[in-house]
Amino acid sequence: MKKYLLQSWLKIAGLTAISGLAYENNQLQLVSDNTNALYHYFINNDSLAAYPLTEEPIEKKQIKKKKLDLEALTKIDNTWYAFASGSTENRNKAFVFNKFSKHSTFLNLKDLYEEMKIFSSLNNDDFNIEGVTTYNGDWIFLNRGNGPKNANYLFVVQGKNLIDDFNIYYFEFKLPTINNVKTGFSDATVVNNTLFFIATAENSDGTFNDGKIEGSIFGAIDLKKMKLLFSEKISDTDKFEGITVLQHSKREVTFALVA
Repeated sequence: MKKYLLQSWLKIAGLTAISGLAYENNQLQLVSDNTNALYHYFINNDSLAAYPLTEEPIEKKQIKKKKLDLEALTKIDNTWYAFASGSTENRNKAFVFNKFSKHSTFLNLKDLYEEMKIFSSLNNDDFNIEGVTTYNGDWIFLNRGNGPKNANYLFVVQGKNLIDDFNIYYFEFKLPTINNVKTGFSDATVVNNTLFFIATAENSDGTFNDGKIEGSIFGAIDLKKMKLLFSEKISDTDKFEGITVLQHSKREVTFALVA
């Protein structure tokens, strides 16, 4: 029997719309879907540092039509990758941030995202990348099923890079509804061979517009079999958009979630 304890942990002042979360050395790394920065939150002294990902000055709240819509954050070695959602033409971007030099490099993901849509027969109204992680050297992109097709897809990307040398395949998952509102992937992280994910229910008419929050679920997928192991509602009111591992043992895992 699975047991859960969900409790409030931290409140970080000065940030809104956090959508990607990671943890390392008692620090949280965060991205927001309406800013152009990578944030480091130092837990011990309750302080926040911000690093621009673009050549423009940091904007704390970009307007909806202009915003980068950064939705996912993941780390490989000493490099952080921040990914935009691909839900509109100006959101086909990723940024590679070196934690030592604090230098950011731009990646154009237009070709990758277009191939994902073509291969899976998704149109623009159904394409919305909300989480990215890695497993055994492959990239895993999570498409949030809040469009007409309710397309909760895992895109697995293999190859030398994400620009012009990659292969794609995908898997579809049926997730439960909350109050008759469909849930969609919002982020995930990997422990051993298991993908632990969060998904949210938002009563809106598509991937672009916001709506009433109906709650969030937590679940797991066996990555070897690409099989849904379980999913369970964990909140009636919170829209969780980021998940990361704080610590884990053979008996339990402690995650941090951000709303």
